[in-house]
Amino acid sequence: MGAGKILVVDDEPSVRELLSEAFGEAGYDVLLAEGGEQALGILQGENADVIFLDLKLFGMNGIELCRQIRKDRPLSLIYAMTGWSALFEVEECREAGFDDYFVKPVATEVLLRAVDEAFEKLNRWKRRYIQPVGK
Repeated sequence: MGAGKILVVDDEPSVRELLSEAFGEAGYDVLLAEGGEQALGILQGENADVIFLDLKLFGMNGIELCRQIRKDRPLSLIYAMTGWSALFEVEECREAGFDDYFVKPVATEVLLRAVDEAFEKLNRWKRRYIQPVGK
């Protein structure tokens, strides 16, 4: 599908590279961060409406990062990714504001489908906002 910006936050360079390549080949612009502070800095100057956050990051973890991003970006679609599912409960992730939860390793096809669906949803929301129903 393509066309849109995605932020990937993961402390593993191989994960960032893999997702950057997969999303980039699908036509998306991809922003990369290795931690929470870097991600927040990127979001101050860039508009990424679809965000993938690793939950186990150095410093600020993904749950706290999601809470901070949600304050300024209530309509962004934010996805949790973790290889440490025993440490992070799905309920805690939902409460923090995540829209979905993926356990690593996850097939890139699954993430690409989630991204395509996310941008379709965002486009529907934007159309409704710009052209309200019934007018």
